[in-house]
Amino acid sequence: MSQSTILIVEDQHALALALAAAVSQVGAASKLAPTAAQARELLEGGASFEGMILDIGLPDGNGLEFLASLSAERRPPTIVVTAHGEIQNTIEARKLGVVEFLTKPLDFGAFQNALRRMLESSVSKGKKAVAVAEGLAFIGAAASMRTVFRQIAHSCASDDPVLVRGETGTGKSHAARLIQTNSARGGPAHVLAAGPATSIGELEAALGGAGKGVLIIEDVGQLAPDLQGVLVGRIGEEESGEFPRLVATSGDALHERVRDGSFRSDLYYRLQVLEVRLPPLRERLEDLPALVSYFIGQLMPGRVVEVSDAAWRRLSIHDWPGNLLELRNSVAYALTVNPGATVVDEWDLPPYLAGGGEGGGERMPLRLGQALDGWLDERLSVEEGPVYRELSEALEAELIRRLLKRYDGKLARLAAALKANRTTLRKRLNES
Repeated sequence: MSQSTILIVEDQHALALALAAAVSQVGAASKLAPTAAQARELLEGGASFEGMILDIGLPDGNGLEFLASLSAERRPPTIVVTAHGEIQNTIEARKLGVVEFLTKPLDFGAFQNALRRMLESSVSKGKKAVAVAEGLAFIGAAASMRTVFRQIAHSCASDDPVLVRGETGTGKSHAARLIQTNSARGGPAHVLAAGPATSIGELEAALGGAGKGVLIIEDVGQLAPDLQGVLVGRIGEEESGEFPRLVATSGDALHERVRDGSFRSDLYYRLQVLEVRLPPLRERLEDLPALVSYFIGQLMPGRVVEVSDAAWRRLSIHDWPGNLLELRNSVAYALTVNPGATVVDEWDLPPYLAGGGEGGGERMPLRLGQALDGWLDERLSVEEGPVYRELSEALEAELIRRLLKRYDGKLARLAAALKANRTTLRKRLNES
């Protein structure tokens, strides 16, 4: 049997050679093409390739546009390797039948696994690309968001039910509409906002209105038990071909409601064929600058507004229980109280963020709070947990030890600088 050959379309020569070496390690040969034009010449010139490794940012064009321009018979199974991991690219790649979408810096272990799957599998090709609706885009480069992009892309390329879950304000409705817009079923959005008072008639009307398209059920966990049963029964009729594809949204704790019996497990598992879990903002704080910039652009198009270092500090220590919705409202507040400003400063933020909210004072940074929670979990997990005095003395002694390092181990200097009693500080250290 002849050796498989992989076409590598990558303009960075060092990376192209590294990809070729990885291809060789899985037992295949490779051919390098640094531009889309050279790749097209090879593909349309009669050369046969069992797969293609494709970069998006090529010197002579967009790699995905190049892929879409190839005829179905000339388009080999493809793995995209790119520094441009935006959600639009991920979705477009899935719609084009791309086997795997990998971001740089590349995990070569994951790349070789994808390469083996590509060589071993029969990959469907020539899927019609569907454009992403204007304005529907997720912002961020956090690792947790790259997972979300992949989950959404899989959901767009599939026809199975999807459960989109996350805390309030994480963008569940946004994600659901993104999936609906890019679903193969297409058509306008049909949305049922579920609640305890939703009637059977409203449910049936929503299912009928969606027809063979897509029905988004927002906050599906709020459906009354009898309606949950009706929906389970109606899902069972989908074999008729007249049932819509379901995209449901829910809070992050729906699985707990299944456990306590307040939400039907049979409905949960029918909806959770595919799942998109949106992370809370506190798990992706590295995306704050991009998100704030995005919201400023939305609220003040055409204006250049910067954020001061002091304001960034306030934003970065907040734990954002309201997530993206709270962040957008905070940006809107800052732009409203200081119209025409070119810089958002800390006193432009809502009072609870600017240090003037209830309780006053500086909030504990999120990372310190998380570390403290972990320490408390460990200390309180023993059978006979410590009393409060032991916990507070241990914390105080550790604080004093760390402060001492900043004053060259001189207790007298520390006491003078922080207006503390030297005898008390020594006593606290000896008690620990």
